[in-house]
Amino acid sequence: MKERKFINEAVKKLLVSEFIRKETDHAGFGGMEMKRTPFGTNITLFVNKPGLVIGRRGSKVQEITENLEHKYHVESPQIEVKEIENPDLNPQVVSKKIALSLEKGWAYRKAGNTTLRRVIDNHSKGVIIRIGGKISGERARTQKFMYGSVKYSGDPSRSGMKNGFSIAKLKQGVIGVTVRMLDNNYKLPDEIKVGPIVASPKVTDVAQGDVKVDGTQSQAN
Repeated sequence: MKERKFINEAVKKLLVSEFIRKETDHAGFGGMEMKRTPFGTNITLFVNKPGLVIGRRGSKVQEITENLEHKYHVESPQIEVKEIENPDLNPQVVSKKIALSLEKGWAYRKAGNTTLRRVIDNHSKGVIIRIGGKISGERARTQKFMYGSVKYSGDPSRSGMKNGFSIAKLKQGVIGVTVRMLDNNYKLPDEIKVGPIVASPKVTDVAQGDVKVDGTQSQAN
């Protein structure tokens, strides 16, 4: 029974995430956090343009809240909308920008390299961009654009890497854009900071029976 409950909760969260992404995609959806509290369900949305999500006098947020409560049976949803501090360091926003560039007719190399340069200029620790599909020719393949430190396993991959995915609909088919970034606030296990060296105090006068700085005992006169 517990396993089934966990699975149902995970499925519900996925459906809610897909619904919110669809409703806020025009505002630059950058991710969401969903937490259960004794008073209901807190949902925090990170978007590039909060005004488009809030709507006039909060009408858009109210509409999303009602759909979550009645259609997806979310218990007392409370939505908070936050603006993304730096869109070029948000993998979901970055992947969406690449997808839009491809739909406008940009070559995949130009879209990937231009985005990579913009991310580097914003001092990202590490990023990998994957553009996959029929990007050149009839056969599908994947092109990678990579910079800095990228983790694939362990806690740095689970906790430190942020993921984003978008699709571009072109005449030759659907192109998938995956972006993974290392969070700038995440401290890697091999990052060690050495503090300043503090000099030990000098002892000039040593009385009888006292211990010198070097650990030897002074002799009596």
